[in-house]
Amino acid sequence: MTINRRTLLQGLAGGLVAGQVSFLPRLARASSANGYQALVCIFMYGGNDGNNTVVPMDPANYKLYQQYRGYLALTAANGNAPLPLGNTSYGLHPALKKTSQLWDSGNLSVLLNVGTSVEPGLTVAGYTADPSGPKVPANLFSHEDQRNEWKSAVYQGSSVTGWGGRLASNFAASGDGDIASMLSFAGPDLFTLAAAQEPLCLPSTGSFKINPFPGKYGVSVAAARATLYAESQTHYGNDAIQAVQSLTASGVNASGLINPILLGTNASVDPLFDSFDTSIAHQLRGVAKLIAQQSQLGARTQVFYVDIGNFDTHHGQLDTQQTLLSQLDDAVSAFYAATAALGLAKNVTTFTMSDFSRTYIPNSTGGTDHAWGNHHFVIGGSVKPQTVVGRLPALNPFSEGPVGPLDVGTEGRWLPDFSVDQYAATLASWVGLSHAEILDVLPNLVNFSNSPTLGFLNPLT
Repeated sequence: MTINRRTLLQGLAGGLVAGQVSFLPRLARASSANGYQALVCIFMYGGNDGNNTVVPMDPANYKLYQQYRGYLALTAANGNAPLPLGNTSYGLHPALKKTSQLWDSGNLSVLLNVGTSVEPGLTVAGYTADPSGPKVPANLFSHEDQRNEWKSAVYQGSSVTGWGGRLASNFAASGDGDIASMLSFAGPDLFTLAAAQEPLCLPSTGSFKINPFPGKYGVSVAAARATLYAESQTHYGNDAIQAVQSLTASGVNASGLINPILLGTNASVDPLFDSFDTSIAHQLRGVAKLIAQQSQLGARTQVFYVDIGNFDTHHGQLDTQQTLLSQLDDAVSAFYAATAALGLAKNVTTFTMSDFSRTYIPNSTGGTDHAWGNHHFVIGGSVKPQTVVGRLPALNPFSEGPVGPLDVGTEGRWLPDFSVDQYAATLASWVGLSHAEILDVLPNLVNFSNSPTLGFLNPLT
């Protein structure tokens, strides 16, 4: 029987280490950025309705918005007046009050109509003529497929790695005490995976104390190593022995470093989150606590992954989105405040992703259905203040037919103006990857060579 190191580690990780933790040694390359930097991805599961997250506020388009959205329209009459986004003609969902304050303070950028995209130049007519053609992402409007394409930046076929993991693989440990550069508080996920390393997956609450060898191996590391040495030598050989020893040592070491941080009290972080008992708040509190101790952990550049859901609002959308966006608003505001209190606001950039947006025209069951291009937020001290990338898709006069010129059907499914690749490349450039490295992370970016990045971040100085 032959088995390589990576295959063995993948098989052993879940059984040997509590909390779904597994990680491999990182590549021998230091971050090219000056000082610490972190990217924090917030994935909004289910497909957040961007059309009610960012809305037009100029009179003509706001009237069309109300006509098309019907009972879902955010208006003062139903107690859901949008929050004006200062110095723009846009407004935010009323649940995003604290997020709008981040805009006012210059720490929020808004990206309009970004989505999965194989190459620029696809038109509605081209899509209509060949909706399954090579220029169109595979299986549009499918949760699983579009979610995976957002996370992998691979639009035809499938991928076993994500662009977050591939990006994080460019950053090396600078010493034995370092932890992985890719960390997830939402379990193992495609976004976090790479060929050369796997993520360190952490619990959003509770202990990260590892029992290295549960079950028949008991709790003694020495005894477990001896037993595994004998069994591995019999069945697999020396390569497997080294892999087991590496996984054991790395997992136990990470537990010893991280568990006291997660369970301990941080005066700059904990008071900001104490009022919020939600999953997204717990996850971002954990991220903030690790960032607070980045010098102790030896980290220079890290990528974090958290999630919130379920935004699959085929029915009951007004109440569901209000609840979820309120949770997001509280958590993101607290997280930004924590980075500011730590003096690291410019060093941390938080960004949102989601499966897709939702139809502009509501359905008959109190919600909306699956769509395409969506609107997203980027938050941090390095964003270009009060920057909007792109514009909301234009709306046709209210009538039968396409909702607007970018509608690929008749219900308001927007053909994206910008690609996931351009979004991701902007973030990758900010953390210091070279153009060649970015192309390795995002091979489809070559199709967008005329405008590979979107310019919503200032370099860290």
